Amino acid sequence: MSIFKKEKGARNYLTNREIKEIARANAKEMKRLEAYKNRKCEESEFLTEMRDPENILEIEDLHTFFFTEQGVVKAVNGVSYDVPKNAVVGVVGESGCGKSVTSMSVMRLIQGPAGQIVDGSIRFKAYDYKRDEKGSPVANSEGGYEMEEKVYDIAKMPISEIHRIRGKQIAMIFQEPMTSLNPVFTIGEQLDEVTMIHVPGATKEMAKAKSEEMLRLVGIIPENVYGAFPHELSGGMRQRVMIAMALAAEPRLIIADEPTTALDVTIQAQILDLLQDIKNKIDGSILLITHDLGVIAEMADYVVVMYAGKVIEKGTVYEIFQDPKHPYTIGLQKSKPTMNLDDGTELYNIPGNVPNPINMPNYCYFKERCAKCTAKCSGEYPGMVQVSPTHFVACHLYDEEKSNG
Repeated sequence: MSIFKKEKGARNYLTNREIKEIARANAKEMKRLEAYKNRKCEESEFLTEMRDPENILEIEDLHTFFFTEQGVVKAVNGVSYDVPKNAVVGVVGESGCGKSVTSMSVMRLIQGPAGQIVDGSIRFKAYDYKRDEKGSPVANSEGGYEMEEKVYDIAKMPISEIHRIRGKQIAMIFQEPMTSLNPVFTIGEQLDEVTMIHVPGATKEMAKAKSEEMLRLVGIIPENVYGAFPHELSGGMRQRVMIAMALAAEPRLIIADEPTTALDVTIQAQILDLLQDIKNKIDGSILLITHDLGVIAEMADYVVVMYAGKVIEKGTVYEIFQDPKHPYTIGLQKSKPTMNLDDGTELYNIPGNVPNPINMPNYCYFKERCAKCTAKCSGEYPGMVQVSPTHFVACHLYDEEKSNG
């Protein structure tokens, strides 16, 4: 914010006057954004077009901020990347780099009023029910409902309309299934709820049949689990239930937010194989968020590398692993333990710390930790440079290559 002046950099505290100024400015902005989020509007206000018809999701210049008493935390600060149809896109980076906040923005699960999508577009190609003037699904002659393809800008959708997307078109597999599943309801009750909410005219019998079908799809015998409570299942079984719940409404995009973090190595491998099989069966796309480069190398078709709320490199999985450009991407790969480390060799770690997200510098955020830093890095933040048809990097080291064609 503008109240942070250069001369204040010498002290590590805020005066009461400064705190009041921050609170006043935050309250005004949060009120405006909450009103926009809860407005009533016509569908035409959030209908749009995809930049590339082969994409299922396009995130463009997304800004998601958290308004705190210390200032504005720019958790996602101008993020742009695409998820093509029938592809796995892996998002990787250190803890706190904005991976999960970006995915929560897509699902519109950012907790307000402190957390808000401030700017940007999240274009999603949905296959939704055709609706009449009253907003009700239009029935067809076969006893079902007519469907049509629409492109929604999720960032501009009122929160009252997000049910068109969340759970039905885009499903999310959360990091810790024990905290995502309700401990007082059975697995069957929680799975049935997805069908009852998202399928018009669904009955309890229909919902149960769908739930049992999804459990079988993820390798679970329904008779053993349908009536059980979450605490009666192992971690791997609970994660399979979360995947079954995500698939119950037949989504076009699955967001997997670190789905294997709390699992042991053998169960991790099973869950990853299961996700790969499911992607092929449902003919959908997966946005895989993780800090594990090994998982990314095995699963992803495309890779997005994030640092301090920004995308610093993106490309195909081959380009990112065989020809990484950004010094941060190179450092991440060197930091991964390997079997061929000599005895006594210290594991590489990237020096320094991530800058304070409240008062970010105007220059490259990685400058203080970069071994290849030049005088140009003290200038304005580097733009995205295209080094191949599918490979992009935000680094001043490649500005000269760009100018030379």
